[in-house]
Amino acid sequence: MARKRRIEASPPVDEPQEEDEVIDVRSDRDIAIEGTWKEWFQIVFMKYCYAVGILFLACIVPLEALRQLGGDLGLGVAFVSVLLIIPLGIFGYLKLWGDGGIWGREASEDS
Repeated sequence: MARKRRIEASPPVDEPQEEDEVIDVRSDRDIAIEGTWKEWFQIVFMKYCYAVGILFLACIVPLEALRQLGGDLGLGVAFVSVLLIIPLGIFGYLKLWGDGGIWGREASEDS
Protein backbone atom coordinates (compact mmCIF):
# COMPACT_ATOMS: atom_id res chain seq x y z
CA MET A 1 0.00 0.00 0.00
CA ALA A 2 1.24 3.50 -0.82
CA ARG A 3 2.30 5.82 1.93
CA LYS A 4 0.60 9.18 2.04
CA ARG A 5 2.77 12.21 2.33
CA ARG A 6 1.93 14.47 5.15
CA ILE A 7 2.78 18.16 4.95
CA GLU A 8 2.99 19.97 8.24
CA ALA A 9 2.89 23.72 8.42
CA SER A 10 3.79 25.68 11.48
CA PRO A 11 1.24 28.22 12.67
CA PRO A 12 2.04 31.82 11.81
CA VAL A 13 4.02 33.70 14.40
CA ASP A 14 2.19 36.74 15.68
CA GLU A 15 4.61 39.54 15.11
CA PRO A 16 3.81 42.95 16.45
CA GLN A 17 2.68 45.02 13.49
CA GLU A 18 2.74 48.75 13.27
CA GLU A 19 -0.72 50.16 13.48
CA ASP A 20 -1.48 52.14 10.38
CA GLU A 21 -2.96 55.55 10.97
CA VAL A 22 -6.59 55.45 9.97
CA ILE A 23 -7.82 58.66 8.43
CA ASP A 24 -11.47 59.30 9.14
CA VAL A 25 -12.78 60.19 5.70
CA ARG A 26 -16.47 59.98 5.01
CA SER A 27 -17.47 58.95 1.51
CA ASP A 28 -20.48 60.32 -0.34
CA ARG A 29 -22.35 57.15 0.56
CA ASP A 30 -21.58 57.60 4.27
CA ILE A 31 -22.88 61.16 4.14
CA ALA A 32 -26.06 60.01 2.38
CA ILE A 33 -26.68 57.39 5.07
CA GLU A 34 -25.56 59.17 8.24
CA GLY A 35 -25.54 62.87 7.38
CA THR A 36 -28.18 65.57 7.44
CA TRP A 37 -30.05 66.80 4.38
CA LYS A 38 -28.11 70.08 4.40
CA GLU A 39 -24.80 68.26 4.60
CA TRP A 40 -25.78 65.87 1.79
CA PHE A 41 -27.03 68.74 -0.40
CA GLN A 42 -23.91 70.88 0.02
CA ILE A 43 -21.26 68.19 0.00
CA VAL A 44 -22.63 65.53 -2.34
CA PHE A 45 -25.40 66.87 -4.57
CA MET A 46 -23.88 70.29 -5.30
CA LYS A 47 -20.53 68.67 -6.09
CA TYR A 48 -22.09 66.62 -8.89
CA CYS A 49 -24.16 69.56 -10.15
CA TYR A 50 -20.99 71.67 -10.25
CA ALA A 51 -19.17 69.03 -12.30
CA VAL A 52 -22.06 68.74 -14.76
CA GLY A 53 -22.23 72.54 -15.05
CA ILE A 54 -18.52 72.87 -15.80
CA LEU A 55 -18.68 70.11 -18.40
CA PHE A 56 -21.73 71.80 -19.94
CA LEU A 57 -19.85 75.09 -20.19
CA ALA A 58 -16.77 73.35 -21.59
CA CYS A 59 -18.94 71.93 -24.39
CA ILE A 60 -21.33 74.79 -25.16
CA VAL A 61 -18.98 77.80 -25.08
CA PRO A 62 -16.52 76.43 -27.70
CA LEU A 63 -19.35 75.23 -29.93
CA GLU A 64 -21.05 78.62 -29.76
CA ALA A 65 -17.74 80.34 -30.50
CA LEU A 66 -17.32 78.18 -33.59
CA ARG A 67 -20.90 78.86 -34.68
CA GLN A 68 -20.76 82.62 -34.15
CA LEU A 69 -17.25 83.40 -35.37
CA GLY A 70 -16.51 80.56 -37.79
CA GLY A 71 -13.23 79.90 -39.53
CA ASP A 72 -9.83 80.07 -37.89
CA LEU A 73 -10.83 82.78 -35.42
CA GLY A 74 -13.70 80.67 -34.10
CA LEU A 75 -11.43 77.65 -33.77
CA GLY A 76 -8.86 79.70 -31.84
CA VAL A 77 -11.47 81.18 -29.51
CA ALA A 78 -12.97 77.73 -28.93
CA PHE A 79 -9.56 76.30 -28.03
CA VAL A 80 -8.73 79.17 -25.68
CA SER A 81 -12.15 78.96 -24.03
CA VAL A 82 -11.62 75.27 -23.22
CA LEU A 83 -8.15 76.10 -21.86
CA LEU A 84 -9.75 78.70 -19.56
CA ILE A 85 -12.93 76.90 -18.47
CA ILE A 86 -11.37 73.59 -17.36
CA PRO A 87 -8.61 75.03 -15.10
CA LEU A 88 -11.00 77.61 -13.62
CA GLY A 89 -13.50 74.83 -12.95
CA ILE A 90 -10.85 72.74 -11.20
CA PHE A 91 -9.71 75.76 -9.18
CA GLY A 92 -13.30 76.48 -8.14
CA TYR A 93 -13.85 72.85 -7.17
CA LEU A 94 -10.75 72.85 -4.98
CA LYS A 95 -11.80 76.12 -3.32
CA LEU A 96 -15.24 74.70 -2.51
CA TRP A 97 -14.65 70.99 -1.82
CA GLY A 98 -10.88 70.61 -1.52
CA ASP A 99 -8.95 70.27 1.73
CA GLY A 100 -9.72 73.40 3.73
CA GLY A 101 -12.41 74.53 1.29
CA ILE A 102 -15.83 75.83 2.27
CA TRP A 103 -17.38 72.35 2.16
CA GLY A 104 -14.14 70.36 2.20
CA ARG A 105 -12.84 67.78 4.65
CA GLU A 106 -11.23 70.23 7.04
CA ALA A 107 -13.97 72.85 6.85
CA SER A 108 -15.11 74.52 10.01
CA GLU A 109 -17.99 72.91 11.88
CA ASP A 110 -20.14 76.07 11.94
CA SER A 111 -20.68 76.19 8.17
